[in-house]
Amino acid sequence: MNSLRTMMLLVATTALAACQSNAVDEPADIILINGGIYTVDAEYSWAEAAAIRDGEIIAVGSNKDILKFQAATTETIDIDGGIALPGFNDTHTHPLEGGYSLQQCMLTDEQQDSAAVFARIRDCTENTDREWVMATGLDLAMFEQNGPDKALLDEISTKHFFFIIAADGHSVLVNDRVLDLAGIDGDTPDPEYGVIERREDSNEPNGTLRESAYDLVDALRPERTLDESIIAMRTAVKAMNAVGITSASDVWAGEHELQVWKALDDAEELTLRVMNSIIDEGVFEKHSGDDFERVLESRAMYSSDLINNDGIKIMVDGVLEGESASLVHPYVDLGHRGTLNHTQEDLFERVARYDAMGLQIHMHTMGDGAARAGLDAIEFARQQNADNPASQDTRHVLSHLALISQDDAPRFAELNTSANFTAAWAYPDEWVIELNVPVIGQDRVDSMYPIQSIHRSGGNVVGGSDWIYGPLAPLTSIEVAVTRKSPDLDTDLIGNIGDAVDLQTAIEMYTTKAAWLLHQENRIGSIEIGKRADFVVLDRNLFEIPVSKISDAEVLLTVFDGDIVYRAGLPE
Repeated sequence: MNSLRTMMLLVATTALAACQSNAVDEPADIILINGGIYTVDAEYSWAEAAAIRDGEIIAVGSNKDILKFQAATTETIDIDGGIALPGFNDTHTHPLEGGYSLQQCMLTDEQQDSAAVFARIRDCTENTDREWVMATGLDLAMFEQNGPDKALLDEISTKHFFFIIAADGHSVLVNDRVLDLAGIDGDTPDPEYGVIERREDSNEPNGTLRESAYDLVDALRPERTLDESIIAMRTAVKAMNAVGITSASDVWAGEHELQVWKALDDAEELTLRVMNSIIDEGVFEKHSGDDFERVLESRAMYSSDLINNDGIKIMVDGVLEGESASLVHPYVDLGHRGTLNHTQEDLFERVARYDAMGLQIHMHTMGDGAARAGLDAIEFARQQNADNPASQDTRHVLSHLALISQDDAPRFAELNTSANFTAAWAYPDEWVIELNVPVIGQDRVDSMYPIQSIHRSGGNVVGGSDWIYGPLAPLTSIEVAVTRKSPDLDTDLIGNIGDAVDLQTAIEMYTTKAAWLLHQENRIGSIEIGKRADFVVLDRNLFEIPVSKISDAEVLLTVFDGDIVYRAGLPE
């Protein structure tokens, strides 16, 4: 934008800097000038300028106040016409999977029809020298309720192992080579909490595996080496910085992920604050039994000033499209309400135990039945551990929350439990129309992702991308939270407009509210004196453009701990 004066950077060797350099005893490393600083402080105030030194915000005020800190060594950022915000905090993401997906076969841009998708998989197969072909982003809305058939993969190759992950991350399409390797055939029963989809009028697996059935083949994939994963995570961190993310919650962590994060930190390559939630035993587990206890006990050795490993992830239910989400009322014409991945008694015990350890519990809850079960378990833990000092500030969180009973909405505030919404999903698209409406009905679809209901009742509402299963850019989620419309599709369809939030609230979901969830509210989340200098500069002021254009804004600069970690227009 012209108003940003050629990519917004003023060369610090101007005459102004030269004449002031002798007068500055302790100059700033970076200053922001010319307005557009939305501090997101308690008064939601705006500032004209700010100064950063040694990774800390040392002054916020007028241009006149801040230019006093300018010297020849100071980098001056002109945000005239744009906006500076606190760095975005993504409180539900899968960075290592995201990093690997950027190196593998991505299907996200190939969603026109199934023919285009499998043409893409064919290209990936022909251009790899590996025996396993792995792809991500398969759109299940293109297929019947029982998912795609392995025959589509046989047409490509019978010499490879295919592992094609669905866009929701809860289903996978594999071919006969993988099924044979896993010993799955027509006589194999569905595992507990999982589904082996079958061909019509047959027990023969069709290649689509859901929930814990996914685990049966996931363990067979080639093992990732530490060096490979460090490269993938480095790629993921750069991708997050490029969209303005400076803090993230890794919600599917095992020992391997803890080792990778620590290796990046030790190499001084970690440009994020990280909250790791170790995946609990059960569906999608990475450790079990004594091995799980060992990892849980040793988590502190992988912690640092930037890495907090005191989180635990529990998969309470599944997803709506596989009818594995737990509902208060039955699925349409199916006579069942889905399932919980743990009995209520077991869930109570697990949550109470982790709460007593001072761990933050991060629950996957897609259905309203799962949300209620999760809240019930937290309420039980609060009662059980009322006198335990470790349990007084655990700040638990329920994530996704496609459906919530209105009776349960006030309980988030009552139980000091955050609601983590994947807001980028909060509009009707082909997935919702083809997969969700038939099984839960239009009325429940029209009440999905009730962000405003939780916010209005006083609950702490935060945002998470669920990347790679949702879009990474926070601006996409912020726009959808406000408009409840697709930022990409040319459609008038709106999803549950009564639960839209205003822009101020949507930004808070990724800044102050998220910082509180991460136990970092005294360090980050707003642009205030004494806080760490995590911020993002956009090319336009979000409050001065149509809300339907929010996701079009470009990140020009991302600063983490006072260091510029992303600058638009420069090569990676």
